[in-house]
Amino acid sequence: MKDLSEESPDLDAKISSIVEGGNKLDEEGKKPQALAAYIQAWELLPEPKLGWKLLTGWIAGSLYNFYFDNGDFKKSKYWAQAALAGRSSQRNTGPLIDLGMVCFELYEEGEAFRYFDEAYSIGKERAFKERPKKYLNFYLIKKNKNE
Repeated sequence: MKDLSEESPDLDAKISSIVEGGNKLDEEGKKPQALAAYIQAWELLPEPKLGWKLLTGWIAGSLYNFYFDNGDFKKSKYWAQAALAGRSSQRNTGPLIDLGMVCFELYEEGEAFRYFDEAYSIGKERAFKERPKKYLNFYLIKKNKNE
């Protein structure tokens, strides 16, 4: 993965500022403005969009969270896949858990289990920390049935 802060520090700073602003807007409940900021940041990201260390995952993760929190699971899944493709470390279980969660909500249980299983193999129950218990419970019950 390439590092935009090395290739174009000014653009990196601009994109980071936009995403930070979007996060603040989201926290303030200004959802349409937050979404506009995330989309603007994504559009500013040079091609290939999935190849930028930190920024790809951050922006895609922000868009995932936005759509997931608003119950638009199909769009959320797209952004969860982008965040997973753009993760800068194979040890980062967050994108795996996110993708598992959205698959669970879309009743795609086989896919959900697969992503949860990969995350669990890396981080055990810690990978599910700060997530609703229903996801870990689903995973553990299904895992015990498969053994």
